[in-house]
Formats: sequence, structure tokens, C-alpha cells
Amino acid sequence: MRLIRLYTILLLVFGLSPQKINAQNTTNYPLGEPCGFSTVLNQLEKQYPGFKSHFDLKTQKLLAKTIRVEPRKKRITDTLYSYDTLYVIPLVFHVIYNVANENIHDSLLQSQVAVLNRDFNRLNADTVKTRSFFKSRSGSARIQFELASTDPMGKATSGIIRKASSVLTFGSNTGTINDLMKKSATGGDDAWNPEKYLNIWVCDLSVNNNDYLFGYAYPPYGHPSWSSNSWVADPRQGVVLHYKIVGKNNPRATGAMASSNMGRVAVHELGHYFGLRHTWADDQNLINKCSLDDYIDDTPLQGIGAAFACNLGSNTCIESSNDLPDMIENYMDYASHSCQNIFTKRQIQMMRNSISDYRTILPLRINIVSRATIFDTVVYDKVMVYALGDKKQLVVEVDDENVLGALQIQVFSILGQAISNAKTITNNETFISTMGFRPGMYVAVLSRLSDGKVIRKQSIFID
Repeated sequence: MRLIRLYTILLLVFGLSPQKINAQNTTNYPLGEPCGFSTVLNQLEKQYPGFKSHFDLKTQKLLAKTIRVEPRKKRITDTLYSYDTLYVIPLVFHVIYNVANENIHDSLLQSQVAVLNRDFNRLNADTVKTRSFFKSRSGSARIQFELASTDPMGKATSGIIRKASSVLTFGSNTGTINDLMKKSATGGDDAWNPEKYLNIWVCDLSVNNNDYLFGYAYPPYGHPSWSSNSWVADPRQGVVLHYKIVGKNNPRATGAMASSNMGRVAVHELGHYFGLRHTWADDQNLINKCSLDDYIDDTPLQGIGAAFACNLGSNTCIESSNDLPDMIENYMDYASHSCQNIFTKRQIQMMRNSISDYRTILPLRINIVSRATIFDTVVYDKVMVYALGDKKQLVVEVDDENVLGALQIQVFSILGQAISNAKTITNNETFISTMGFRPGMYVAVLSRLSDGKVIRKQSIFID
């Protein structure tokens, strides 16, 4: 069994126990800071002096694979980026319940998978809410999530495991994380091999009937060695979610959870699972809140989280040049779900590097993206391909009339099977019916009629 150092355990806790909440009593979070990531960092720094600097160093090294990391933000120019590989992540839900209300319906779990695929691939309808000065920084991660179809024994599965438990709640009133839901011996369910599956445990995380804890996750293992005697075993890798916030429009999400009812707690937690930090760099208790950086150079410097609000005027760190407001629409902030809609290109690079370096066995890799030449990129830059789920149509928008009649579009499954016939693009808007398409990820292939040259392959999510 492979083990990982304690210092890589960055618990992402949306809310703390009543004792911890009362102790913090912050202005922005009267119920306590909604994520325990920074609390754990501080605890580990006290236990192992120098921990934070080691963690920062590793973050910078990982980012430095593809970008130059600077201690402060710099001017961002929009650059062409593309990835040759779509990562397909098999996941399994472990639904642990004590009463029937906690045994949530399959439709909520399937809804959660759909939210992940839309948000990670920028196929969510609310991308129109991204403010104009941030649009060029947004991107598609080309990461797809699918319910596992085969279990560790090779048998067919729905990817959903349900288990009754005698445990009333897995929330802790001691301000700690117990991980009991991850072990059959303690009333939970054992993980499937975390090197081959993304394990997501769904259970009651309430404390004294209060919903302070929304979820948490463990980030990638394999960081530099740390002189500690504490270890954490692989089976604890994965994400834990409160059953009340799984899926979109979960009817159980009431009270403090009402603003977090679009399935984006899981999006945030998986960002951490793939190595991302908060946009405000994990510590809101410093006197100089702008002295820390998340090492992602296309997120503006930010001092504190958005506190479940959507204040578009928030600018907690004033920079001397190229100043921008807080990117509260970022999934790694604390804004209300209706406000969130973006991962940046640099965050995406970080997540993909984490997969290739630390979760190397987990994904199925499918080559779907062709690299366009600079000429092709310029000429066809204004061609947009997107799905209209409510109308069961795929739309190809062309701004430049000079390319009309020169291109064709065809839809394929992610395994390369043709789903539609090729259609010549003769109008500024060309429509392809998706009636009868099963919900999931597809590949729209844009090619040139004259020589068949593929100009673009784009992943499309069909509801």
C-alpha cells in the first residue's frame, strides 16, 4: 500500500465545528470561515515549522513546468493554448446513509456528474456572466467525468454504491476530520483503488443538526519529502460531500446551503483534488492580506474570499499597475454558486499537470484535439461551436463570411464513432440536430472542404 505524507493533506472543509466557529467569529464569515484549508496549513506549520515554505515551493515547481511563476501578478496576454488529450476520469459515488432522506436519488448524482462536465469544460450556460476583462483568461480543462462502468473485480457497475450505516452523522464536533465514512469498519464504505477511480463519499456531515461542513478533499500526493512520522494511506484519497449539496437544485439544500445549490461545491473540491489553491492564497487572517499569492498569474491578487456573496465591485488588493477587481466568478473563491463560472487557463495547466504527474494511472486518455497552424488559428478564430440543450441543437456560428462554404462540421463520440453526417457550413449559423443523442461528451470536428484538413476538434457536452 502506497502512503503519503501528512503535509499533503489539505482538508477542504466548508464550515467548522461550533467550537471553532465561535473562536473565529470573523466579520465576513459570522458562522466561521467556510473552508478549513488555511486552518490545516496553520496547524501543520505549528507542528512542523517550515511546512508552508515547502508547500509553496512544490506549488511553484509544478506550475513552472509550463509557465514562469512570479511572486506577484503580471500583465496577462491571451495566448493560444490547446491540449492533445482529453482526460476521462472514472468516478464512484459511495452513498452512506442512516435514514432514508440521506439516501439521495440517482438523478441527483447524475446531475452532479453533468455539472462537473459542464463547469470543467466551460460548457455551462452562465459563461455569459464572465466579465469582459476576464473572458480571455477562461478555458476548457478537457477533463471529463464518467460514472465507472466496471468495478475493481471487473464486474459491471452503475458507479453508485449505497450502504446503510448505524452512524448518525460523520460530522465532528472537535474541529477535526475523522474520515470514518471511508472505512466499512467504522460505518462507511471502503474506497475503490484510488489510483484507478475517483472516490466521492456522500454522507451526513452535520454537527449538532447544523450544516457547517459542506465537503473536503485531499490533493495530489507525491510532494517533496517532509520529515514527519505521520502518514496517510491511499484509500483516504478522494472527495467527501454533504448529501444536501450534491447535484443541481438539491431540495435538501436549505438555510446557509441555499446559495450553494448548483452542484459547485464538488467543482471547488475537485479543483483542490487536482492541486489548486484558493484565489486568495489560503490565509485570510493576515494583517496584510495581500502579501500572499496563489501562484496562478491570471487570477488577480486577492485578499479574502467572497463570503457567499456576488459583489462585482470587490477589489481587496489594489495593484500599482493593471489593477483588476477580485475574480469572484472563479470556482476557487467563496462566491455564491450563481456567481461562479470560470477556471482560468493557468489553473487548467496546474490541474492537468497534477493529473500527468501525480494521478497518472487515474484517467483514460483520448486524443481528440488537433493543433492548428497559426494561419488557421487566425482565419478561423471567429468560428464558435456550442450546444443548445433546450432546443436539442448544435450550433456553428461563423462571423467571417469569407469562410462560408469552405468548412464542414461532423459530430463524433469520444471514441471516434461518427454520430452525425458531415454538414457544410453555408450560413452564419448552421444547426445540427442532437435529437436522440444520449447525454454526455461528444467531439465536434471542424474541417476544410478543399483538402479535408481538420481545423478544430472541440469537446461538446450534450444534455
